[in-house]
Amino acid sequence: MYIFKKYLSRSLFLAATLAFTINAYSEPVEDTADNNLPLVSVLFAKHIEAIGGGKSLRAYTKRTITSKLFIKAFGIEGNLNIVAAAPNKMTTTVDLGKFGVNRSGFNGSVGWSMDAMSGNKVLDGEALQAMIAKANFYGDNLQLGKGAIKQKTVDVVTFDGGEQFRVFLLNAKGEESYLYFSKETGLLSGMDRMEFGAMGKVPTQIRLSSYVELDGLKTVRRISSSQNGVETIIEINSVSYDDLAGNAFDLPSEIQALVKNQ
Repeated sequence: MYIFKKYLSRSLFLAATLAFTINAYSEPVEDTADNNLPLVSVLFAKHIEAIGGGKSLRAYTKRTITSKLFIKAFGIEGNLNIVAAAPNKMTTTVDLGKFGVNRSGFNGSVGWSMDAMSGNKVLDGEALQAMIAKANFYGDNLQLGKGAIKQKTVDVVTFDGGEQFRVFLLNAKGEESYLYFSKETGLLSGMDRMEFGAMGKVPTQIRLSSYVELDGLKTVRRISSSQNGVETIIEINSVSYDDLAGNAFDLPSEIQALVKNQ
């Protein structure tokens, strides 16, 4: 039961901070490519253009996502809803029925989570930094590569029935990751990186597929992540760029109490 709770808690945190967030790395110090492959900066630019272009991306400053979440290893199915606003606010709600409701977010200054299994928390350390990065409204597109000191297009691989450019990234902390871009469409199709797992940070494989066009922007409809053989799948039902409620990012009273007592 303990291991189940640990895996579920980590899976929920990953899901809560996953949708529409790449958090890659860089304003590059070194931008190279092997074997006459496209430079990483060129691939980033192609992805942005394929999504809809920088001007269209900047036209939106609010977003509401409704989706389904599946963790097949545990036989779990639930609803995942995310509201976000530029530059860095986000609130996530994961409703798993008998397993309870998990909420988390970042209001621009405080990162927090409310989980029936691990309780109410004001985030700090790596968990806070992960939440801050994921709350970056434009991090998945306009700021691809933020923080890297080295980036390199290394080869072409095949998955999901298509060829993908594989990009290596290295940040100032010495952390390595890989991004994948569809050779056919230019769209981001996946990433391999270290993420929170049941026993701390573990290798995580994330794949993005089934892009569709909504309000002039291409939007990923299916996100899958795998840690230690446990797969979490998010299937997006709808994306809206309409105005949000004025209290969308207010801290829950339980979190306010924790902040006050710090």
